Amino acid sequence: FQKSMAGVVAEETGRGTIGVVVLDQQGHLAVGTSTGGKGFERIGRVSDSATPAGNYANSLAAVSCTGIGEDILDEALAARIVVRVTDGLPLAAAFEKSFQEAVTRQRDFGAIGLDHQGAIAWGKTCDVLLAAYWDGTTIGDTLELPAGLQVGSRNPLS
Repeated sequence: FQKSMAGVVAEETGRGTIGVVVLDQQGHLAVGTSTGGKGFERIGRVSDSATPAGNYANSLAAVSCTGIGEDILDEALAARIVVRVTDGLPLAAAFEKSFQEAVTRQRDFGAIGLDHQGAIAWGKTCDVLLAAYWDGTTIGDTLELPAGLQVGSRNPLS
């Protein structure tokens, strides 16, 4: 991040999720999500990051999620978005539909995604989602998004 706000948010909370979605030169997608959780989780609890609900990719799309794990699990958010892309919905539309549904159920989370053509999308229903991207030409981030339901996208082909 090039804006100082990213450091302030990260330092104030002292915790968070690191998610990454990548498309390599051969057209392969990959996703990874690492989180320490919010603390005081029950022993044996499996986080959303370890499941397709919070971290999922196939040959057409990849999505990484952050937020309240139980909300992400209930929505099967990453898998839901990827399945919608697999069924023919553009990535940005899959994010928009999934996040609109989540808002009606008062979910608290965010996600980043990438499709096999290099389209980038992100969304959040919470106050903070820091996401940065590099599409081979442009570096950008989501720091300017206001709180509440927000879905953004960038299509390097347009």
